[in-house]
Amino acid sequence: MGVIFQKMKVSIVLPTYNNEDTIEECLRSIRKQDFKDYELLIIDGGSTDKTLILVEKYNVKIIKNPYRVEEKGRAIGIKNAKGSIICFIDADNILLTENWLKDMVKPFEDKQIIGADTLYFSFRKEDSLITKYCSLMGGDDPIAIYFGIYDRYNYFKQNWTGLPYEEEKTKDYLKIRLNDNNIPAMGSNGFLFRKSILNSINYDPFIHTDIVYKIAKKGYFAKVPIGLIHVQKGILNFFQKKIRRIKRRLSGEIKLDNNYGLAKKEIIPKLIYLVLVLPVLYDTIKGFIKKPSLAWLFHPFATYITLFIYMVYVVFYKLKVK
Repeated sequence: MGVIFQKMKVSIVLPTYNNEDTIEECLRSIRKQDFKDYELLIIDGGSTDKTLILVEKYNVKIIKNPYRVEEKGRAIGIKNAKGSIICFIDADNILLTENWLKDMVKPFEDKQIIGADTLYFSFRKEDSLITKYCSLMGGDDPIAIYFGIYDRYNYFKQNWTGLPYEEEKTKDYLKIRLNDNNIPAMGSNGFLFRKSILNSINYDPFIHTDIVYKIAKKGYFAKVPIGLIHVQKGILNFFQKKIRRIKRRLSGEIKLDNNYGLAKKEIIPKLIYLVLVLPVLYDTIKGFIKKPSLAWLFHPFATYITLFIYMVYVVFYKLKVK
């Protein structure tokens, strides 16, 4: 087993931009890993806070990202990586256990595995309400949950995605074959890829949902039953991220090839489900029963404010186009 691991050098690609609040805890969690055959590449988009000062204490390679945006930074990381496995860690990610990287690399012993990620998000008692909420939901977008395109375990849905897939249970992970036309929003926050697979496609810019869409036919994915903490800031930042996301997509800054296989005829019933209100309240209660936490109280507010934001920006965009 050790010989196999030695052949699998991992390149951890970590994009940064003004992440002084989270970067040091992220780096400490990486340094604690039992698996040592890795290189760490910091791809910085021009941080103006203390991010680089904190990073330099860890004596790691820093590469400039002149484009600043994360999607270009990930592509720069791949081009500079020497490992056969690329691991994408964000500056607000924390690896909760010392064997996290070892467990995540293990599925690649199977040559059919082309990518791997965690089955769920984790949180600690001291984490913020928003961090806990997103962990329980399996993502940071409640609307994505109701459209089934989430990619981590959701406690009221009791699954890691609402899209169709084939699953084979192994001793250490779930071996997944995705439906070619229904690809969930996988590919970020602790996701690992074979570099040879990435080199077989155009990965610049690295839009993670499109990358998984492009390679889905080339093999299987592993969902490893361990967690990853995705640190979230406050409530205001939660909704600001939704505004940035919809603005980038409507403006064309982010152009997606993968629409998750959602047909227009599916959208209306899902929207009706949402506006009935009672189903969302039922999901809140169900989630609390499955995994008790006061963070569930945020779910109705998160759902309807996010829905309002998306609808307002779509309407304004269409009026602007006209």
